[in-house]
Amino acid sequence: MRVLAAMIVALLLGSGSAKAADAPGEGAPAQAQPPRVGLVLAGGGARGLAHIGVIRYLEERGIRVQAIAGTSMGAIVGAMHASGLDAAAMEEIATTLDWKHAFDDTTPREQLSLRRKQEDLDFLVRGKLRYKEGRLRLPMGAIEGQHLNMVLHDIVGHVARVHDFDALPIPFRAVATDIETGDAVVIGRGDLAMAMRASMSIPGIFSPIEIDGRLLVDGGIANNIPVDVAQAMGVERLIVVDVGTALYERARLDNVLTLMDQLTTIMTRSNSRQQLARLDEDDVLIAPALDAAGILTMSFDKAAEAIAIGYAAAARMEPRLASLAADADAPAVAERPRLRLPRIDAIRVESDAAVSPELLRNMLTQPLGERLDRARMERDIAEIYGLDEFSRVDYEVAREDDGRYVLTLRATAHPSGISYLRLGLGWDQDSRGSSDFALRAGWRQKGINRLGAEWYTLAQLGGRSRLSSEFYQPLDIGRRLFVDARYDYQQRQINVSERGSVIARVEVDQHRFEIAPGINLGNTVSLRAGGYLGTADTSVEIGQGIPGTRDEDDGGWFAELRHDSLDRTYFPTHGLRLGSRFDDGRKAWGAGTGYEAWTTRAQLVRSFGRNVLSANLRWSELDIDFDAADPDRITLPSQAFTLGGFLSLSGYTRDSLAGNYLGAASLVWYRRLNQQSLLPTDLPVYAGASLEAGNAWLRRSEVALDEAIVAGSVFLGIESPFGPVFLGAGIGEGRQRALYLQIGQQFE
Repeated sequence: MRVLAAMIVALLLGSGSAKAADAPGEGAPAQAQPPRVGLVLAGGGARGLAHIGVIRYLEERGIRVQAIAGTSMGAIVGAMHASGLDAAAMEEIATTLDWKHAFDDTTPREQLSLRRKQEDLDFLVRGKLRYKEGRLRLPMGAIEGQHLNMVLHDIVGHVARVHDFDALPIPFRAVATDIETGDAVVIGRGDLAMAMRASMSIPGIFSPIEIDGRLLVDGGIANNIPVDVAQAMGVERLIVVDVGTALYERARLDNVLTLMDQLTTIMTRSNSRQQLARLDEDDVLIAPALDAAGILTMSFDKAAEAIAIGYAAAARMEPRLASLAADADAPAVAERPRLRLPRIDAIRVESDAAVSPELLRNMLTQPLGERLDRARMERDIAEIYGLDEFSRVDYEVAREDDGRYVLTLRATAHPSGISYLRLGLGWDQDSRGSSDFALRAGWRQKGINRLGAEWYTLAQLGGRSRLSSEFYQPLDIGRRLFVDARYDYQQRQINVSERGSVIARVEVDQHRFEIAPGINLGNTVSLRAGGYLGTADTSVEIGQGIPGTRDEDDGGWFAELRHDSLDRTYFPTHGLRLGSRFDDGRKAWGAGTGYEAWTTRAQLVRSFGRNVLSANLRWSELDIDFDAADPDRITLPSQAFTLGGFLSLSGYTRDSLAGNYLGAASLVWYRRLNQQSLLPTDLPVYAGASLEAGNAWLRRSEVALDEAIVAGSVFLGIESPFGPVFLGAGIGEGRQRALYLQIGQQFE
């Protein structure tokens, strides 16, 4: 604020002091003052990082900028510089920022509740069709921008209390587009970070931002090089930095990155020409040579190169820029103040969502009376955003009139609604003629009460046809204790095997209702225990009759443990997933035959550089009580366990083995082949192989380690928006061989 302070002092001293200053040199010629300079920064995605190189050159040559106008990435860089950041600070941000994280709204999996993790297992199609006011709504952008919002707030947090952009160290304007009218919107007041965010909201990629009742998107659509905006800020000369691209020829339009560049260029070409026509002959136009370096709209991995190209482009214009240098004694731009983190005296929650503000307050772990812990706040906000009920979650710290520092959390309800429909598909085809196709749809009704009750209904057609419905009710403000009630119907076919040979195919129609209280231990562990009632209709389709296969009722109690700390749903790189369930079927509770069933699965994942190893174990057993009325009963098809298929005894068809006892183990290796993309459409490609062993037995006396069947596979895998896609080849004992194609989740 030194420039502003100098102006105030001059006004207070008045004309008398000015005459006194001029008196000693009345006979000397007046020294010419450099013109007031405005800086215009165009949009262009990662290409706009070249603006930082231009600013570094201007700083080194003593060229002072009195006003900045920017669009899209030009608004990002311009706002940073206007807030007091010098080129060195901006370069550090641009080259060290995790751009992938900034452009990805996905909450880190370790910060999701166990229910949200399970939902991702149910539905690998990532998109949601939200419901509000009687209709389903598509998302307004592939990226909501939550992480980007937090990044921008952190970068300009030192001027968070400045709401008049003329009061910044350098006056600033951001340009956005009103998507309703198509008009350019010049933003000169409000939240600086939100102005930056609005200016770069590329339609379809980022969701629009609402400011003062107007729905704003990327300013490049209406005014990509805001020359007229800078001219209106009272400057005399302009330095304009154009980072636009020429249109590509047809031969170069061969991937999503060049197509995005082409779209950006088409949207901005016309208005850019109109703005450049407004330049005077004394204005300076700088056009960094970014095309030759292959720097595209999303080339954020080339930040250092873009900055260097911007610096070189400015250096080439030195003869034109030299006259704009200020006197060596001229006041410099105000430096970025050291951000002193205040002690938090109180915390408030402002939310327009149905969820209880007390619940949100309970999720904030910032201690009162201690200095603001920004890293802790970012983790808490990520967890709150992971509730999937808000379009934006942020915070600010303000000093009250009584001197207290109050932290205010702001959570904005999702404009498209919090209840949603998700879809999934699964296709499993092998070269031995087995084909399984399933479609799945799930509806999650949220906002039922202030504790966060949910009603979740799922339907599946194909494969194991299924219909289930669950009501989940948290019992406390921290959502630690809960009770849920579930109904589940499944139809499945089981190949019952004895000593490695299939002896019958059985179809089971099973209905079950269960109710259980439970407890959540953080985001990784859940415990449930309760009772169940059900029926099972069993019929032998192929093969000999199996003693005891008949229709009967079911009932008993169960206990279940779940643990999930994997970092990704599929192709994880570290963590543990564990599930264990015990069912005690009792005649006194309605079961036709008493039994005990126990199954445990575990997956431990570790990475070694780019290589990942996944160790998988499974043990399941069914012990049937002796019944004098049915002494020959050897199994309960409704409770039997199945094995076989890709990565589960590869070489065999899916679920080709079934029995009362099942043991399996595998070691799977995979390695990513392609580089990570910054786009939300990132498609990781993996190569992998597996070594597997296991079997299923009808009688405990048959269980033996030397009876385990050994198998293995090699595969290519893709993590697609529709779930994992595998192309693999498997081989097992007994000349069991198969080629596999799997698309999407293989639903159980």
